[in-house]
Amino acid sequence: MALFSILVLRLYLDTFLHRAIGIRNTTGWLPFFLWQCLSETGDCPEDVTLFFTFSTIIMVGLIVYTGPFWKRCVFPVVYLAIWMLLEGVADFAIRYLSGNVETSFLMISAFSKILLFLLSIGIRQFAKKTGIGKEPYGGGMVFIALPIIGMILYHTLYQLLQTLYANQSEIGGWMSLVAIALICLNLAFYPVYMQLVNNFQMKKNTNFYIKQMELFSQERTMEEAAAIEIQQLRHDMRQHLIFLGELLENGALEAAQDTLIELIGETRKRGRLESRTGNMVMDSMVNHVWKTAVENGIIFHADITPLPELSIKDADLCVLLGNAFDNALEASRFVEEGRKEIWVTSQYIKGSLCIQIKNIYEGDVKLSADKKIISRKEERGHGFGLYSMERITEKYHGRLGITSDGGLFTVEILIYC
Repeated sequence: MALFSILVLRLYLDTFLHRAIGIRNTTGWLPFFLWQCLSETGDCPEDVTLFFTFSTIIMVGLIVYTGPFWKRCVFPVVYLAIWMLLEGVADFAIRYLSGNVETSFLMISAFSKILLFLLSIGIRQFAKKTGIGKEPYGGGMVFIALPIIGMILYHTLYQLLQTLYANQSEIGGWMSLVAIALICLNLAFYPVYMQLVNNFQMKKNTNFYIKQMELFSQERTMEEAAAIEIQQLRHDMRQHLIFLGELLENGALEAAQDTLIELIGETRKRGRLESRTGNMVMDSMVNHVWKTAVENGIIFHADITPLPELSIKDADLCVLLGNAFDNALEASRFVEEGRKEIWVTSQYIKGSLCIQIKNIYEGDVKLSADKKIISRKEERGHGFGLYSMERITEKYHGRLGITSDGGLFTVEILIYC
């Protein structure tokens, strides 16, 4: 029964949280397992059972799983509230069907866990269908109030009815109705959470669209400036060549060489755009990061091939590139001057878009199970967008590769579009 309890709880929490890697995955389950073995005897008082079950489930959420602190607390507590209420329903239902006042604790425990297992499968399917499972959402501990209040209310009501009614069947009827009502109330948490996640995603998409429009506008401005500079360069080129010819004719080779070097450097600065693929999102994002890199003393290398019309949504491509570029630029802030470099390559081969972004970084990089950088410096540089990037690559049946070796951080994106 204790192992079955672990199975059901793991099935439920895996729906909403990422499991940690290593010894945490074992040590976090141990207190819960030992307490379940002890509590299955049915010899512990109800208050003690509830307290230790609450404590060990919270320990599972905080130790075994990673992610936002509030999610690792709220989801286990909602689970516990539903579990406790199902045990009440199972207890009174067995009493009513058997006609006995006293029921077997093991029978109640088994029946309630089977109901909880079926309900967890239903919650998992609902989360998968609506896409609210492991979506990042900035909620809060306020969600923990409802299940805790419900558990206190249920326990208090049971004590009150014990003093008002001598007939156990009447108490069972009232408690069953209250338990079912509170279960429905706790289950309402998931549609509410779904709506909050959807609102969060809508707000995030709106921000991306606004950013996209700003980048498009900036891209247009850069293209116009580049065109004007190229025209001016062509106009000035004839004068430069005449002057260069005069120097060579008079044997001033050193002055001619200096003039030529200066002219080459000038042409590199003027009329330059790093990306001209024909895809507005790719061009605007690459040219924006190139401009930002130049302004911050970062050497920027780009190898971008022309792109056909892509089936990936502009918003999704914007999320992919935006997060990858922001991570590379942020990590470069911690690199000493003269070593800051970013490489971007992109090519389209037989229906697949391959993108590689590399950057120099300093310090050690560690990835957690939920695709977040957990090192001291690079947590700010690489951690927060990788989950969204992975979600989008999976959406287009691709993959996201992340490696760090020898001070070089590499993100490889493959999507079929």
